[in-house]
Amino acid sequence: MIQAVLVAGDRGASRSVRGESKAFLPVAGRPMVVHVLEALLYTPEVGEIFVVGDAPRLEKTFAAHGVLPLAATRGRAVHIIPQRSSLYENVWYTFLRGLPPGEPDPSHPLLVVPTDVPLIVPDEISAFVGRALEADADYVIGLTPERSLEPYRPVDGEPGVDMACFNVAEGRFRQNNLHLVRPLSIGNRHYVQDMYENRYQKQLGPMLGLFWRLLRKEARNLWVVGFYVVLHLAGVLHRRGYRRASDLVRGLARLRTVERGMSDLLRARVRCVSTELGGAALDIDNEADLEAAEAMFGRWKALQSRLPKRLTPAA
Repeated sequence: MIQAVLVAGDRGASRSVRGESKAFLPVAGRPMVVHVLEALLYTPEVGEIFVVGDAPRLEKTFAAHGVLPLAATRGRAVHIIPQRSSLYENVWYTFLRGLPPGEPDPSHPLLVVPTDVPLIVPDEISAFVGRALEADADYVIGLTPERSLEPYRPVDGEPGVDMACFNVAEGRFRQNNLHLVRPLSIGNRHYVQDMYENRYQKQLGPMLGLFWRLLRKEARNLWVVGFYVVLHLAGVLHRRGYRRASDLVRGLARLRTVERGMSDLLRARVRCVSTELGGAALDIDNEADLEAAEAMFGRWKALQSRLPKRLTPAA
């Protein structure tokens, strides 16, 4: 079974909602961190789980919701780890703590999941882990196709979430917050933090800052900047209603090129895999998302149990 890190920190580039750390925001009567931890506990492929965040508060929350007795019943060890200053540090130092004794194995994998995806279900995690291990890469990123997000959009006056997707030749996808990583095999691990901090495609300023850092440090990989501009342009055209123009532009970008670009920057083998259920892509980033999740939680959770439990190739 694979080790998992559940990232519940509220420092660095993490965002709060309603002035509260997202990990502890209640949805359907329980904090989001509890929803996600329970999904991990019921995922057959997941063994040890490390929860990184505000340790005293996590301990109180888990005690109040009976999470640790559930973990014991499931035969899973849950470790609460005090958070550090950034996502990178939280994952890296937790990974080092969880390494088995002896000479470190560069192929040792880790599943990384955030706490702001309360609609995630064990079937989706299980499907991702299986496909990610098959990909045999150093870093595997989960994607969700646009069609899987359709049931969660606002319609007929009912609340919903309209998630931004990126555009490539194979279709429109959203990064779905599931990551399988072999940290010791990634040369430029520090760029993972940069990508996290600049993950919102609509924010041009942070992206330009990232491009400038690449100009200074990774001149040999400047072609990646041009490719990213193509992705951004396709997204802008799509959001403004120019669907045909967006389709023409995204035809210039293929997922395999995305993988190649990220592989070159990180100095690692990077792959993308796609899952169908959608819950992992429904991250709660603002108050509107939270209100929709609160109103529709039961229906959306039930919907995932009826949707096809399979993976589709990402490229």
